Amino acid sequence: MISWAAPGPYRVGFTTRSGGVSSGVYSSLNLGASGDEPDAVAENRRLACARLGLDHELLAVNVQRHTATVHRASPGGAPRVGDALWTDEPGVPLLALGADCAPIVIVTTSGRPAVAVVHAGWRGLVAGVVEAAVAALGGRASAAVVGPAIGPCCYEVGDDVSSRFDTDLTRAGMFDLWEAAARALQRAGVGPVEQLGRCTRCESDRFFSHRRSGSAYHGLQGVLAAVEQ
Repeated sequence: MISWAAPGPYRVGFTTRSGGVSSGVYSSLNLGASGDEPDAVAENRRLACARLGLDHELLAVNVQRHTATVHRASPGGAPRVGDALWTDEPGVPLLALGADCAPIVIVTTSGRPAVAVVHAGWRGLVAGVVEAAVAALGGRASAAVVGPAIGPCCYEVGDDVSSRFDTDLTRAGMFDLWEAAARALQRAGVGPVEQLGRCTRCESDRFFSHRRSGSAYHGLQGVLAAVEQ
């Protein structure tokens, strides 16, 4: 797990593909891909929560669809369609999933501690999921981190994608999703914003990647975040 030293009373960890119980193309810490054994996914989520000292029975996760929908976390509740979650309840773990899209964590740095996790591919960024998550946190002073995602070394796109973003974000047909996410956060008033700079497609031993695996089943890593109790 890759930790982020958030500025405040928070626990944040980005998972890798290692340390779980799944097998085959899902090996081994798959946190959500369909096709894997549900019991294995549940155990992987329990293991991931345990590594941050969090209660997996309170875990909140969305059914992600590249939307701008943000939900206040319902501890241990049934997943709803959306691509961001937030909470100010201590000890409630939030999970956002991805296998090339950018997992983002936003934490407030003033007032009552609150945290949001965001699943942000290019469609979600265009839809405004980052701005919606910042608004859900009340627009307060905040900081953020953009986690492991497909990098500008590997993310080939067409004009249908590049034309929706700043022109300098695409060079020789390769799109910088990391920087696109960071800029969306900054425009929404978040700062400072960090980027981990880890490419999910390049690091096959560390991360699942949809672009690398193609249409084959693959696993999903994620980011876990919570307000400390």
